[in-house]
Amino acid sequence: MRAELLQEQRLRLSLTKELTQAIELLQYSTLELRSFLYEQSLDNPFLEINDHKPGQSYKSLSHQEKRNVIENISVRSETLTSYLLSQLHSMSLSPKTRHILRYLINSLDDAGYLRTDMKDVAAHLAVSEDEAEEAVQLLQSLEPAGVGARSLQECLYLQLQRLPERNLLAEQIVSQHFSLFVEKAWKALSKQLHVDITDLQQVWDLIRTLEPRPGSHYTKIEPHFIVPDFVIERSEEGLHLLFNDEILPELIWNREYEKKLACRQDEQVELFIKEKYRQFLWLTKSLEQRKQTLVSVMTEILERQKQCFEKGLTALKPLTMREIADALNIHESTVSRAVKNKYVQTPFGTVELRYFFTSSLSSVSADEEASATKTKALIKQLIEAENKREPLSDQKIADMLHEQHGIAISRRTVAKYREQLYIPSSAKRKQY
Repeated sequence: MRAELLQEQRLRLSLTKELTQAIELLQYSTLELRSFLYEQSLDNPFLEINDHKPGQSYKSLSHQEKRNVIENISVRSETLTSYLLSQLHSMSLSPKTRHILRYLINSLDDAGYLRTDMKDVAAHLAVSEDEAEEAVQLLQSLEPAGVGARSLQECLYLQLQRLPERNLLAEQIVSQHFSLFVEKAWKALSKQLHVDITDLQQVWDLIRTLEPRPGSHYTKIEPHFIVPDFVIERSEEGLHLLFNDEILPELIWNREYEKKLACRQDEQVELFIKEKYRQFLWLTKSLEQRKQTLVSVMTEILERQKQCFEKGLTALKPLTMREIADALNIHESTVSRAVKNKYVQTPFGTVELRYFFTSSLSSVSADEEASATKTKALIKQLIEAENKREPLSDQKIADMLHEQHGIAISRRTVAKYREQLYIPSSAKRKQY
């Protein structure tokens, strides 16, 4: 072997810092983009952020549409932990008990359940298991009802005990016969308890009004907002697409500050101003390019899913990102970044853009394919309209989809979609 010095020519693509940031801008959500722009204003002394931009298209929205947008804001910003800790202030507790309670509160999961074993709690805090259990009882006496439960059964039982009008049969069933009741083995249960099935149905209806996740109305993170990037307006002329310009601030170059520094006639200062102005131009250009890409993608989605926006989600058609990319002559990854964390306000609610891309199913109708999302929506509609005393079986639903909508799927597929919709089987949906 010998060492040789060779010369060869290669062609490769290098991503500049500006190009990398342009790609990031496209996939940023509205709130992420706002944060990025404010960070840029801190780095660039000539860049000013103006949050009040006159004459935006969003101002033309009706009162109802603006109200729909506002409804996307989380209404409860208090965390479950802070709410529970605030209740301790009014309680007369020993320092040890208060310390145990604080530990238990911080151990709750997002649903408000206590998943920590009492032996581990006692060992970690150097207390007895009885003291830890007493603290759990205190925790379970706080609001919301059901918090601190170790299981769904205990959670429901705690809420039943707090009802203004106690239902002793419901408490007995949940505490002693929960498995039979949940599995809807009601005939056997009615014989054991010597009650009618109609009484069990009333207990079932009562339990359905309880909250299985008492901590779900709170958050463990800072509250976030869903702000639609687009708004679909419906009028006599048809559907109109509006880009929500109002959600992003206006970028302004501070010429007064530029003139003040330029008066120094310093070469380094001039280079600094030129560099910052170049960054400002790139940023404004990237934002405009981002807007054009988003509008192009959303316009194509609206064109291909027109029936969905007019009739609702049951009219959703199969659509892939590659189809949109081919139509716009852009890369599929660009479409993926464009729809990531972007939302559109539609006549039927705020929907993430990714929702409009669905896989297709085989259909006996050659004119129109059925999408998986559309099929799920149809299954949900059929179950909501069914006779609760004689609920539809999965096979019956499959037959109805075939007969009424020309969608050919198997019973197992119906069962899979039903489970994905968190809808129980026909046996568990039956009412008496």
